[in-house]
Amino acid sequence: MSNRPQKRSKADIYASILEVVRRSPGGRRITRVSYGVGVPLDRLKVMMEDLQAYGLIRKSTADEETSYTATPRGLEFLDTYWKMNGFLESFEEAQTRGLAAIMFADVAGYTALTQRDEKRALELLEEYRSVTRGALLAFHGKEVKTVGDGFLVEFSSALEASQCAVEIQRRLNERNLRVPEADRVRARIGIHVGDVERKGGDILGDAVNIGSRVHSFVEPGGICITRQVFDQVWNKLGNHLTELGRREAKNLESPIEVFSIDLPWEGGREAEGARTAARARGP
Repeated sequence: MSNRPQKRSKADIYASILEVVRRSPGGRRITRVSYGVGVPLDRLKVMMEDLQAYGLIRKSTADEETSYTATPRGLEFLDTYWKMNGFLESFEEAQTRGLAAIMFADVAGYTALTQRDEKRALELLEEYRSVTRGALLAFHGKEVKTVGDGFLVEFSSALEASQCAVEIQRRLNERNLRVPEADRVRARIGIHVGDVERKGGDILGDAVNIGSRVHSFVEPGGICITRQVFDQVWNKLGNHLTELGRREAKNLESPIEVFSIDLPWEGGREAEGARTAARARGP
């Protein structure tokens, strides 16, 4: 007798997907199922009930075990639904261009922390992400992606991006005052405004590259912005802005004009920013 697994039919596959609902009465999201059918699990449960009402699936119970079987008409419907979701996903990936405020943020010294204590580093990373995402929600920031401890975020407004950056640093500062020095999290945030190309859920272009370079100039616990951001927020933000001068950046033809957003709880940052600018300009 062959030990090779038998190929599963569409009916078996769809019945297995629907069976997940029975095993998850709380309606919590399950990524694999959500992506497979194209809807969150709580909506999938409603969909299953509708399918049953229209005779597209059959529900049976034996020995307190519930199972679902897709009828031929149900298979046709689900197959069409699946294809439609694939079409919508490809439609959403159409490239578009437009202006955006780009924020890069990460945790200063995170790699070294991971090497010292990986478990604790991951715990601190989750705290940092929670703080950051809470601020993004308040200022309408769209989280494009995370890579390790880094965030790439898109805003429709340079002012909201700057206000959000200040709020992230404020929340982290309040947290840091309550914990030992070893557990403090200090973020670096850079912001730029420019033209981006949107492809699906990602953003591309020179503006994104410049934003990542600005981020590399930031002191731990600080915020840097480009001239393009400065021109839009200098008289609206409410924080003092310190000119840091022009900075050379890798793979960029022209230097970037950079400013720091001074934070009232960061003592001496304004004076240090002025000294840094003076050193960059030379004698």
